Amino acid sequence: MKEKLRRILWIAAAVVLILNGALFAADSLSSRRTLTLNTEVHFVDVGQGDASLLLSGGEAVLIDAGTAQTGDALVRYLKSLGVTELYAAVASHPHADHIGGMTQVLNAFPVEHFYMGPETQNTTTYNNMLDALESQGIRPTIPAMGETLSFSSGATLTFVGPADDVPADSLNNRSLIALFSTGAQRVLFMGDAEAPAEQSLLAHHPDLSCDVLKVGHHGAATSSTEDFLRAIQPSTAVICCGADNDYGHPSEQTLQNLSLAGVDDVRITAEDGTVVLPLNPPSDSKENAA
Repeated sequence: MKEKLRRILWIAAAVVLILNGALFAADSLSSRRTLTLNTEVHFVDVGQGDASLLLSGGEAVLIDAGTAQTGDALVRYLKSLGVTELYAAVASHPHADHIGGMTQVLNAFPVEHFYMGPETQNTTTYNNMLDALESQGIRPTIPAMGETLSFSSGATLTFVGPADDVPADSLNNRSLIALFSTGAQRVLFMGDAEAPAEQSLLAHHPDLSCDVLKVGHHGAATSSTEDFLRAIQPSTAVICCGADNDYGHPSEQTLQNLSLAGVDDVRITAEDGTVVLPLNPPSDSKENAA
């Protein structure tokens, strides 16, 4: 009986060793995955939330991180692309559908630069993110309007809002607004900015335009006014929202405004899943964020 038990334990131990070896091999294989040198933007499907990944020249920048419920899936997605570290991460504003997964991201990847606004929120989600920043020894930066992060490829990420004239009584309108530029193409990230923030943005940057717009506030009717869309003239718009969400995003008004402004290419993550847009390589043309 004892001999039989020893044989069973020996077989079990051997199986464990084999499994561990297989897992080690799998980890080794995954660690060899190399992040693309191409320039592209991934609007990651995180349900009713926002998460966008900028890639250029082998560097990765994350803007928002979805919800806490989708944080682990976001980390897996980044790893599947070969991301091992983040050149920067941006928390557009403290709402849980934008920063909920940031704790998992901060715990999974070294982050060189972290940008966030000065607005705070006394929530578990926000405090968890601050705890993760502290535990990883990351000191966040509150970017000034016009502050630019330069990629080694020549691409840039410039913070173009919010300006001081945007009231602080709305976290949505105080979202960090950022313009990703390759010189030849521009992608504008609006966070949850609504009509007042759009008006301020145009007042401070009257010549602002983009090729791709990450539509503000998940396509809510409070954002994406027709005047704003006509001014910035995007050819493609991406709406990040969850399928059958309780808010009715995207609103019919927003879809109509996009159509009236001549934006024919509208992608919705609730319908299309993660949207990946390849961009032209960074050019040597002079950058002009406004």
